[in-house]
Amino acid sequence: MPCLVYCVTQLGPTPATDLVGVADQPVLTHESQDLRIYWSEVANAETLSEGPARKAAEVKLRQVLREVIAVSTALSFPYPSMVAGSDAMDTLLSEQRDFYREALTRLADTVQYELTATWAEEERADFATPVSGREYVKRRQQAETRIGAIDSKLKNITAGIVREWRSRQDRRRRIWFALLARADRERFLAALRSAGPSEGVRLRLSGPWPPNEFVLLQRRPE
Repeated sequence: MPCLVYCVTQLGPTPATDLVGVADQPVLTHESQDLRIYWSEVANAETLSEGPARKAAEVKLRQVLREVIAVSTALSFPYPSMVAGSDAMDTLLSEQRDFYREALTRLADTVQYELTATWAEEERADFATPVSGREYVKRRQQAETRIGAIDSKLKNITAGIVREWRSRQDRRRRIWFALLARADRERFLAALRSAGPSEGVRLRLSGPWPPNEFVLLQRRPE
């Protein structure tokens, strides 16, 4: 039966137990030398990639990840990552063992939060209509100014808490990724609350998640 793999951790910490995964299947663990994979069986892998079933599966996957990272550092696999069985898990880990070891050691005891910014002005704007070069430059400068202001604000209010910030543009959204110690989660949330809202921008927080943004996964399972 196909197996959906959720994440990989080091073997040391006591594993999270009694987890319910995608399609209400129990989450199991597979150990290979010093690494552990969390996974569950999937009766019909095709249903996980389309429609309401995919959305429900992604919700379950996120729940599993949050429970795992409550007890250990993890790196999640891209969804949906399927393998044929335990032998395929061993192959996956053996091919990337040094990579996972380095990343999990370097990112030990950390989690990742995500802040997604959208602007009311841009949501109302008609980007399908052609604009002059001058107008394009103006819009770009305004966007860079807004992004720079939020970037400075986030870094100032979380100084001494967040170890590293990264960000990227995703269409009309700007996403910031914060890397911090698992023990500093409450301090981080308190710092964000103390900042108050920023005019004209909507910020949506999600997490904690595995710190995948701070390591480049080299390949996906076949």
